[in-house]
Amino acid sequence: MYRIATAAALLALAACSGGNEPAAEQEQPAAANIDVEAAAEAATLDTIPERFRGRWDFSEETCADPASEMRLDIEAERIAYYESAAIPVTITETGPATLTVIHRFSGEGEEWEETLAYELSEDGDRLTVNSPDGSMSIRMRCPG
Repeated sequence: MYRIATAAALLALAACSGGNEPAAEQEQPAAANIDVEAAAEAATLDTIPERFRGRWDFSEETCADPASEMRLDIEAERIAYYESAAIPVTITETGPATLTVIHRFSGEGEEWEETLAYELSEDGDRLTVNSPDGSMSIRMRCPG
């Protein structure tokens, strides 16, 4: 059910791209570039893979700041952002270095579900987080 909803949301996002170029030639955010058929066949995981786990932040200086607004802590079964935390509901490995995760978030007295795509750089030292709305953030792996 979640896979179907995720695929439908990503298709809707791609369809709304607008512009004069054919949709196939427009550059789309990584979350919108997920091949729906491949995602349906992708492996569903029980936990976040080890290579994605750790502390991530904007820079080495902000890595040392526990109050950094870009801080992201990824554990096997929990993902913590600044002022919110999430439990993965569905973890789908959509590529060798890409996960699509449906999260159950809570923070600041609210609860919500959100789907995000996580993509590791080739060397594993950078993590790009893509939202279905096209926004993205890039963080570095914190030392230690």
